[in-house]
Amino acid sequence: MYDTFESFENPNKKFCVCGGCGRTIEKQFVYCPWCGGPKMSTGPKTEFDMEVIFNRLEELQTDDRNARIAQMGSRLDELEKELDSLVLCAEMHK
Repeated sequence: MYDTFESFENPNKKFCVCGGCGRTIEKQFVYCPWCGGPKMSTGPKTEFDMEVIFNRLEELQTDDRNARIAQMGSRLDELEKELDSLVLCAEMHK
């Protein structure tokens, strides 16, 4: 499910929004380069269709953001352990 629109920089270049992942792709692509979803027919779109696409995009962005936050939390835990061991070593060498 793709919705077509024109590029602001180049009006001759057409773009679509992938119904599978919500990312922008060039209209001539047969498959989405991000999720691999096949290009479906471009019949008339309703406001509901676009809402579904943007809700999916928002969901993907939220999932990605949460994954990055979890990764940062893990890294901070590792750094805290390293810092604790450095403080302990410094105290032992006093």
